[in-house]
Amino acid sequence: MKQLISRTAAFAVIGALALSTTGCGKKTGGADDAGGAKTFSYTSTWGKEEPQAKIFHTAIDDFTEQTGIKVEVKWMGRKGTDSLPTEMAAGQGPDLFDTGTDNIAKFRAQNLLAPLDDLLTAKIPGEEQTVGDTLAPAAKQASSDEKGLALVPHTIISTGVWYDASKRPELAAAPPQTWDAFIAYLNDAKKAGRTPLGQDGTVPFYNAYWFYSALVRANGAGSLHALGTDAGAWDKPEVLAAAEQVEKLAKGGYFQKSYMATKFPAAQDSFATGGYDLNINGTWLTSEIKPKLPADARIDSFQYPAGGKNSVEAGTLGWGVNAKGEHPEAAKKFLAFVQQKKYAERIGTEALNIPARSDVPAPENLVTLQKAINEATAVHKPYDGAPGLNAWWTDVFMPLDDKLLGGSLTAREFVAQGKKKSATFIESNS
Repeated sequence: MKQLISRTAAFAVIGALALSTTGCGKKTGGADDAGGAKTFSYTSTWGKEEPQAKIFHTAIDDFTEQTGIKVEVKWMGRKGTDSLPTEMAAGQGPDLFDTGTDNIAKFRAQNLLAPLDDLLTAKIPGEEQTVGDTLAPAAKQASSDEKGLALVPHTIISTGVWYDASKRPELAAAPPQTWDAFIAYLNDAKKAGRTPLGQDGTVPFYNAYWFYSALVRANGAGSLHALGTDAGAWDKPEVLAAAEQVEKLAKGGYFQKSYMATKFPAAQDSFATGGYDLNINGTWLTSEIKPKLPADARIDSFQYPAGGKNSVEAGTLGWGVNAKGEHPEAAKKFLAFVQQKKYAERIGTEALNIPARSDVPAPENLVTLQKAINEATAVHKPYDGAPGLNAWWTDVFMPLDDKLLGGSLTAREFVAQGKKKSATFIESNS
């Protein structure tokens, strides 16, 4: 799942394919209960050969057959939707579109998200449950903001520290629960002649996982985001404490040589073949490295051992309904339809991701992470929503974070420069 946070190494872009699905057969309700519409449009960021596109295409065919409502869908791939917000703002966009947690603020700011709270009480065709009944609590939270449900999710995404249980059974038996235990493991790995950590250091938002996880998992939602809105937040002792953890990693010799110059996907591919013990990454990692894995590999994860609130990341991928679209009710009717369990199960078995439905299991490699999300007493959105601060995230935070992880800034220098640069940024944008 490479869509989140402007994933630069995204799946290959596949040219747009416009489809109009038709069908016949027994109808379960159609145009009359979809605002009179006999069709609606859908622009997708999935390429037509990706598992998600195949799952949704099946659902579209079934929907048309059972309701008589046609879906005009374009499988655009990642880059094919760059102009979508502009088109939607001009009233020329589709009724339905793919989106994720990280885009909610952007689309809300442009008033492009239609209200979806009514879908939470909508019955799922063929089931007794409503859409809201089936969604995991973390999925609903990640898909909502202060105005209510912003998107209807199909997938939960999160972050973990990944390892191969076939090579490191001690981690499967007892993953580190504290920072000291984590460092002890890294030191033992070094002494045994192994490289503990693999890092694709030319991807700044991968580098940010370390500081972000140390700060937000321990201190909860809002603790990273605050650094971009209040320069005084940099003075909090927990910020320095998180930076000191990253400094220790940078100076401890735990990463591979020249890790900050390593180009994606070299580090994660080497991790897959046993070159490194651990890789911090998103839930998409297991599907990305699958072709590289030995036959006996058992990839699993544990949460960064932060202590404190032990907040767990939960983001979602799903669908938004265009507030300026022509047929929003027809699009919403489809969203209730596609929440059927048979489609959600394929998110786990074919797309190899964590389904947003709480009653559908994740694939084996993600069961531990799904359990962590479902049992979490505190959750936060990916990167604590800080990428929504735009230029602060890209121009202030990530360059400093790269220097911290790369070892060219100490923790105290990182905090001092972060406060100074954030103050300047906040003042110039107030």
